[in-house]
Amino acid sequence: MWMNLEVTTLTTAPPGLRLLSADHNEHTVNCLKFIAFLECESDDLDEFIEIWKRRMKAGHTVKTLFPPHTMANTPKGYSGFTIFETDSEEDMMHYVTEYGQVASVQVFPIWESQKGSELYQKLRLPMKKSGK
Repeated sequence: MWMNLEVTTLTTAPPGLRLLSADHNEHTVNCLKFIAFLECESDDLDEFIEIWKRRMKAGHTVKTLFPPHTMANTPKGYSGFTIFETDSEEDMMHYVTEYGQVASVQVFPIWESQKGSELYQKLRLPMKKSGK
């Protein structure tokens, strides 16, 4: 068994916390979306499936927005991705640590481009006005 975890550092507040922008306006982050890439060797696939079953039974689930899909790029195992959202740091921790027991896990926060650009403009506009 091997473990290789990679979780990106969030540049916004964790879900449910308030983010104070440069203009001192508060923005609440309710639920973040993530894309997760997983790779699992063929020998560990049965255990990977067992982890999935245990997670479902224990209620350690995240809200799936785009179901898991397999990619045909790994000759000796499973490689895939899924898109999900959660407002719970605990759910995210369970996801990464449980699957990380038998798979390489990479998780990245994502957002719609339009929403991201709108938030960026709200946060950057006060800084431009002040000359920073």
